[in-house]
Amino acid sequence: MFDKLYLWMQNIAFYMVMVTAVMHIIPNSDYKRYIHFFTGLILVVMLASPFLKFLGLGDSWQNLYASKAYQEQVKKMEQAIQTLEEADTNYYDIWEEEQRDALSGDSKSNSEKTEESNKIDVEEIKIGR
Repeated sequence: MFDKLYLWMQNIAFYMVMVTAVMHIIPNSDYKRYIHFFTGLILVVMLASPFLKFLGLGDSWQNLYASKAYQEQVKKMEQAIQTLEEADTNYYDIWEEEQRDALSGDSKSNSEKTEESNKIDVEEIKIGR
């Protein structure tokens, strides 16, 4: 029992020394508050870990990354990233073609094409009942 308590205190002491060293190494003070906040969150988790283990919740939050729901969410995010990258690439290709047309002196026909593609045909408009 005391071995686990000693190991827990040793881990916290080592973590605090490392955090202090990192805080002194950072040259820009703008990021210190963000790093201080993040390291504080990690310290809270480290301090709470024995209580979570005592309650039987210690291993459940560590196994979160192995769960099926987490893996499905990761796949959805990867697909969304891929879709956004493809859309960004397509937008860049269209922009590049427009710039090439504008440089070649074909800007009037290009603007006319754009205006024609933006038109909406309306067959009938009813106002009221």
